Amino acid sequence: MNGAELHCWRCGAALDTSALPFAREEVCRSCDADLHVCRQCRFFNPAVSDACDEPLAGGVGNKERANFCGYFTPASPRGGRTDTAAGARAREELAALFGTASKVPDAEAADSRSELERLFGIERDSD
Repeated sequence: MNGAELHCWRCGAALDTSALPFAREEVCRSCDADLHVCRQCRFFNPAVSDACDEPLAGGVGNKERANFCGYFTPASPRGGRTDTAAGARAREELAALFGTASKVPDAEAADSRSELERLFGIERDSD
């Protein structure tokens, strides 16, 4: 792992790297999540069809359950939950930029709903 700290794919807790390589049954001490899973692997990539950048790896159905993949290489998840403060900061900056008053007024929402129902031929029972 070249000195990089590993973090759990589910909770973001720092993982004990003295147990590397992870056994199939290895779990996170903080949240009890399986660790020998696709979501914890350096090849995990949800942007590709099988969510795996390793071309020879066999398909794994559940990416969050322990598996027997021989290409598994532990890594902290891409875009994982290791820095929740950064996510909160980003949300605050977006709220400041776009304002928090983004709610659609009730009358406008009702008009939009009626228009959608008309377009899709949905008839509502009158109250």
